[in-house]
Amino acid sequence: MALKLSVQTQFGAPAPDAYARITNFFGTKDQIQVQVAIYYNEDARHNNMATVREDAHYIAMEDLKGDLIPAIYEVLKTFSQYEGAVDA
Repeated sequence: MALKLSVQTQFGAPAPDAYARITNFFGTKDQIQVQVAIYYNEDARHNNMATVREDAHYIAMEDLKGDLIPAIYEVLKTFSQYEGAVDA
């Protein structure tokens, strides 16, 4: 699972077909921290190229419904920095 979206990279250049993937998550019974790696595109991810941005988010456990990983992606899509993201 991953998300496809358009982002500005950490260098200011646009990445219109960026590929965002959860790389790690950990937490407590109340919340989790999710780490997301964003690559220029899906090919960059599969060719082990460097990320163009890395994000970390806190998500309340009560906001996660259903299977954990798909639920995290659904919550991420509600955040402004993932606006317009679709499942990849």
